[in-house]
Amino acid sequence: MRNPVACVTCRSAKQKCIHNDGAPPCERCKQQGRADLCEFPPPGTSAIHRRPKRPRHEDYLTASTPPSSLIALPARQDAIARTPPASTASVLDGLDPFTLLTDDVKNSYLRCSYKWSFHHTPTLLLRIRDRTLEPWMAWAILALAIRFVKDTPAPFRTQTEASNAFAAHARQLLQPELEMPSVSRVQALLMLTGHDWGAGNGQRAWIYLGMAIRLVEIMDLCSEPKLPVNRRPTREEFIEAEVRRRTGWTCFLMESLLSGGKGRKRTLTAADMAIQLPCERDAFIFGSPVFTERLEGGYVYTTQMAQPRGELGIIAYSMRVANIWGKVARWACSDIVKTELPWTPTSEFQHLIHELGEWKMSLPERLRYDLFSLHSHNAMDQGQAYCYMHSISFMSYMFLRRAFIPVLGPQVGTDEALRSYKDLADTWKNFQKTSRRELFRDSTMVLEMLDEMRSFGVYFLRGLVPWIGFTIYTAVGVMLYSYNFPSPEDDPSITEKARDRVIRGMEFLKDMQSQWPMATTWFETIKRMQVYYRSVAGREAPVSPEERQALGHAMVDYGALQPSPVQRHGDARSPAMNLRTGPASDITGAAPSPQLMSPPVSTPTCHAPSTWSTQTLAPPTESGLTFDWDYELTNADMETMISTAQDFWGSFPGEVGVSPY
Repeated sequence: MRNPVACVTCRSAKQKCIHNDGAPPCERCKQQGRADLCEFPPPGTSAIHRRPKRPRHEDYLTASTPPSSLIALPARQDAIARTPPASTASVLDGLDPFTLLTDDVKNSYLRCSYKWSFHHTPTLLLRIRDRTLEPWMAWAILALAIRFVKDTPAPFRTQTEASNAFAAHARQLLQPELEMPSVSRVQALLMLTGHDWGAGNGQRAWIYLGMAIRLVEIMDLCSEPKLPVNRRPTREEFIEAEVRRRTGWTCFLMESLLSGGKGRKRTLTAADMAIQLPCERDAFIFGSPVFTERLEGGYVYTTQMAQPRGELGIIAYSMRVANIWGKVARWACSDIVKTELPWTPTSEFQHLIHELGEWKMSLPERLRYDLFSLHSHNAMDQGQAYCYMHSISFMSYMFLRRAFIPVLGPQVGTDEALRSYKDLADTWKNFQKTSRRELFRDSTMVLEMLDEMRSFGVYFLRGLVPWIGFTIYTAVGVMLYSYNFPSPEDDPSITEKARDRVIRGMEFLKDMQSQWPMATTWFETIKRMQVYYRSVAGREAPVSPEERQALGHAMVDYGALQPSPVQRHGDARSPAMNLRTGPASDITGAAPSPQLMSPPVSTPTCHAPSTWSTQTLAPPTESGLTFDWDYELTNADMETMISTAQDFWGSFPGEVGVSPY
């Protein structure tokens, strides 16, 4: 049923507004990083906010915002500050974006440009200096980079507000131009896809990525550009050809990472990529013509014979592991998981494990994962790209192995798999134990990588893209499960540090919210999972097989926990839950602090309301993360937490839909 009360933003956007009896913020504003802007109109004034959607863009500004930033909008600052929110988009019309492209903004963008590797950095900087860069490209760069700068441009109150406003303006400039294909238009679409992905606007991200792919197909960017056959190409010819290739490859990479969920099939497959892989960074920067391998090996012997053979770098190996992830995504959403014996040599599971192993072995020594190499790449200003590449690998392993975990603690009774393979019960249980051990090991490696990344400082963390955050979120959720449901067969070195690793991972997710709004949902999901796990662990009755198996069925959005656009409207879940905050206790200090995961006072079930206390994750304070929240659980609350746990174990980066309301 549609709620008769809606906030200003949801009413203007004609979206369903889910809230707690008119108390801001609503769920939509909270998930999109606009919690501080959520307000409900006084009775009788709702018609004022029913503006047409066509001229309206995101309302991220308020007239009362003080121009306190060191980065000001020159000559128009006062005009913008006096402008009502409804006119925000028009205020940016005619504004020179290059006045906002400060050194801090440019450096912030270059730190995360490994995700959008199609820019030839010297050319990009020259075009910014000469103000010859296309305006939609300049605004797209601002939308991505402004979230990482220290000072917010006036009159915006937060980096998120500024980022969303700049992205809306870039879309406004770009949309009338899409019928004239060009490389820069494809690049801008990809950058806006990345912005919306991180902001939790999954459906729009998928749509813009689809438009970029169509332009790539029209421009034939997945085929080798025509270069001179009988002579070595000039520096300019090679750079232009490499930019075209890298634009096509970025489409392939982003679609591979977003694909896989319900209704999320890849358009660009490995067979479609009839171009060589991106060359190593130095050859691209200096414009040194080289030829490289194709995605699945071999060479394109058309124009490269006059060029020397080039080395592959982090970007090229990222494309190869992203291709494997695309296969993992397809496998995880298929019925093969439920029907094949995963330990048999001919199973799809074993093929994928083998492909990942071959990819790891193909890496040069300096690109293989270990903490020393991470520090070395950080010293060369490519540590974020190194972490990004290996995060794709870690996610592939974790998604493969967690499919066979007997969730919700020790095995009790006979589950579906054992009923299907009664004569293989021992083999199946041994395989599950192996999967559990490997899953915990991979999650530990991710969280150890997090510890090192945090030691590099704020400038390193500002260059991390959402995929790295989602990998850490997945590892934190696995470690939380490890802590709540230990087994005598687990590695003691992992279980004894699980508590501290969950805390440090939560600190990272909390910090990441200011840059990528989807991290807010990750943070809240882990808290709800802790409540649910403790409720299960405190029961006197064993957990049923049906409850264990239920944690593998949900298919939700990458990070934002939004329903798929192919779902029926009634299938959408609301993550809302009423919480009552109690006094916080510092657990980051010495021994007197209470334990992180103490059992609940009572043992609630899913069938009756209950009131109990647990110590669960709460926002950090000056002294660190604090816990000790009291929850009054109703049946609806318990169902929400069960859904949250299901969402985590069934969550999938390919589900990028948004609420249809």
